[in-house]
Amino acid sequence: MDNPVFKHIMNGDIEAYSGLYKEYYKRFYNYGRKFTTNTYLIEDSIQEVFLDLWKRREKLSHVDSPNFYLYSSFRYVLIRKIRQHEKMVFNQSADEDYEFSGEHVIVNNDLSEELQIKLQKAIKTLTGRQLEAIFLMYYEDLSYKEVASILNISVKATYKIMARSLLALKEKFTIFFVLFFV
Repeated sequence: MDNPVFKHIMNGDIEAYSGLYKEYYKRFYNYGRKFTTNTYLIEDSIQEVFLDLWKRREKLSHVDSPNFYLYSSFRYVLIRKIRQHEKMVFNQSADEDYEFSGEHVIVNNDLSEELQIKLQKAIKTLTGRQLEAIFLMYYEDLSYKEVASILNISVKATYKIMARSLLALKEKFTIFFVLFFV
């Protein structure tokens, strides 16, 4: 493992641990909102992941990719908590109901309002799995292998999901640009 922060945490450095928590809190919170609007479940999951990280700090030497390790841990804990919560309130599972907001999709661009609306409409046509894969690949900079592992699918399936997602978005925008610029 090349990550110096993880090495410091393994040695019991509370400052490194605190810094890692601060770095990942907002990222996990935003990622968690793709699964649920229940902020309590998201925050509780973040706490559990970092508490578990601290408890197991001596055993982190096997971790090759801290980013992957933390995201897959968070996803696992959050989905487990969502399922537990849904059983308690007798609701149907909403596991595949993800939604990106316009702010996550359009970062620091000067696109016109009409283009933003078209992009949001195009994104809403993607499946939850496609949205999650795009988020992990492009916003969290994970590899195909890491995304596949987090989504519990094969790497080949991850390539297919990404290709279909990008093709669907491209088709929506091709139609938009043809209509807009003709």
